Amino acid sequence: MHKLQAYGVHRSLLSLISDFLDGRSQGVMLPGGASTWTPVLSGVPQGSVLGPLLFLLYINDVTDLFHDTVSIQLFADDIKIYMEIENNSKTVIFQEYINVVCDWANKWQLKLSYNKCHHLRVALRKSDESACYLLNNVPLSRVTSCTDLDVCINSVLSVSEHINNVVVKAKRLTSLLLRSFLSKDPMLLITKAFTVYVRPMLEYCSPVWSPCYIGKINKLESVQQSFTKRLTGMCTLSYESRLKALGLERLELRRLRMDLVTC
Repeated sequence: MHKLQAYGVHRSLLSLISDFLDGRSQGVMLPGGASTWTPVLSGVPQGSVLGPLLFLLYINDVTDLFHDTVSIQLFADDIKIYMEIENNSKTVIFQEYINVVCDWANKWQLKLSYNKCHHLRVALRKSDESACYLLNNVPLSRVTSCTDLDVCINSVLSVSEHINNVVVKAKRLTSLLLRSFLSKDPMLLITKAFTVYVRPMLEYCSPVWSPCYIGKINKLESVQQSFTKRLTGMCTLSYESRLKALGLERLELRRLRMDLVTC
C-alpha cells in the first residue's frame, strides 16, 4: 500500500486493492482431505490478473538504486546487474552495488535465491582477474555460461553452446512426434506438428544468436532435413524438392527474414 500511494494510487482504488490483498488464507486440497487454513501475510494471489502487475510495481524502484556506471535489467523476478571492470577499484564498486541489492531485498522482505545467482565474466581475451563477489556474505558462483530468457550466453559471447542445446532438444522432440503418429503421410498433421512444436524452438530469439558459420547453419538445418526425409515418399527426393513438396522453407532463410524484420 505504501508503494502504491507513492505511485499516486489513492482513495477508492487504493481501498479496493487493499481489500483484494488483505484477509486472504491458503490451504492444500488433496483427494483424501485438506490441510488447515493459514493466513497469507505477504505476496500476491497466484493466478490472478492483477497479481503480476502489483509485483512489478513492488520491485520497480530497485532501478533507482543504480547510476550510470552500473546497469540493471529486469524481467519479472529476474535481475541482472553489470558493468565494465577495468581495474580493482571497479571490482570494489561492483561489490558495493551487489550489497545495495541485498539491503534493498532485505528491507522489502524479498528473499534472494542464492543457488540461482551467478557471476559471469564476459571478455574476448584471457585475464587473471579472479574477483570473488559476495551476496549477503555468500560467495557468488562463477560460471562460464548462463541461460538468460532461454538463450545460453557464454563468457566469450559465443552461441555454439546455445545452438547445440537447441538442436539436441529439437531432434528429441522430432523423434517423439514421428513415433506418436502411426502414419507418416506428410499431408496429415505431422508436418503441421513440426511447424507448431519444433520449428519455433529452432527460431526462438534467433536475431540474437543467428549463426554466421556454415557449420552451425548446417547443424540447425539438419533437424528439418532429417525430419522431412523420414516422411512417406520423401526419402528419394533432394532436400530442396522435399521443402517444395511440403510447402516449407529453409530455416536459414527464415532466420534471415527475422533479422531483416528486427533491423
